[in-house]
Amino acid sequence: MKLRVEQLGQHLQQQSLQPVYLLSGDEPLQIMEAVDSILLKAKENGYLERDILTFDTHANWSLLSSAAVEQSLFAQKTIVDVRLNTKAGNKGSLAIREYMAHLPSDKILIIQTKRLDKSAMKSVWVKAIDKQGVVIQIWDMSAPQTLAWVAKRMRHSGLQPTQEAIRLLTERIEGNLLAADQEIRKLSLLFNQQRIDVEEVLQAVADSSRFSVFDLSGAILTSDVRRIQHILMILREEGTALPLILWSLSTLSRQLYDACFKVSMGQPPIQAMGYMAYDKKAPFQAAMRRLQNADWSVILAKNFLIDRMSKGHESVQVKDESRVWDEIVDFSLLLASEESVGKQSREIK
Repeated sequence: MKLRVEQLGQHLQQQSLQPVYLLSGDEPLQIMEAVDSILLKAKENGYLERDILTFDTHANWSLLSSAAVEQSLFAQKTIVDVRLNTKAGNKGSLAIREYMAHLPSDKILIIQTKRLDKSAMKSVWVKAIDKQGVVIQIWDMSAPQTLAWVAKRMRHSGLQPTQEAIRLLTERIEGNLLAADQEIRKLSLLFNQQRIDVEEVLQAVADSSRFSVFDLSGAILTSDVRRIQHILMILREEGTALPLILWSLSTLSRQLYDACFKVSMGQPPIQAMGYMAYDKKAPFQAAMRRLQNADWSVILAKNFLIDRMSKGHESVQVKDESRVWDEIVDFSLLLASEESVGKQSREIK
């Protein structure tokens, strides 16, 4: 069956899970969130394992056949998550059709791919999924749809925006929902539960037009010590909110920790990374290699300490923000270290 992405929530609530879901489109945030909703529903129904398979030009499609018949070590239901980065081709079409002809009862197949053109939508393998599963095409939003989406997202994030603020942010993100999501998260950290107008949106966007917390994350991934120190100096001079910087560092450290843990358990690095923008993949993989043998208990403990200090926790009172900024610099350099991070002697005060 064919569904619009906005119908997926109702489908998951009212109907049983289908054996196969095909999601096609060029809007990554909507695909990511649609897949997340399917995964959540699957988890509620006992699908506790997840195999991620990435297929490109030189794909080995026998992996799909193997995933279909492979038994879990713990006899658990499994999600087979396929990332199709190229056209399926004859081999891919045959493999998917064979899978559809012998659907395993303990697995759900999710296929994520870029927007399929009209000829691809008429292909045999897509028709097979349409007949026995769910096909969701995700289209770019029109200007009014984007405006409505931004308004709903801002309010859901605890913001109280004026219509002018909503319109300004919508114009600034130019249809990029990933960028909109990042800006709304930032605004939520700065102005949660507050009424925000054009001035607050301009303030947040102006900060990011020079250096942003995302620039800081990029410098950490590439282990550019001089750039890290320069960005933090500028962010401090411009009065960037500490919770915003801490959120960025915590998110990055958690992503790296999760990826390194998955690799240590035998998962290929490209799968351990999960979905990521193309230009972020190489530096993230380099950071994973650098941190693979790190003492993550030291890293995460320092992250926790800085968070408590910034919130004025009784056991770690600081007289001013200078100590917190010093700890942020040290933590950023710790994540960017070329050495075996955490193995060296570092005092956590």
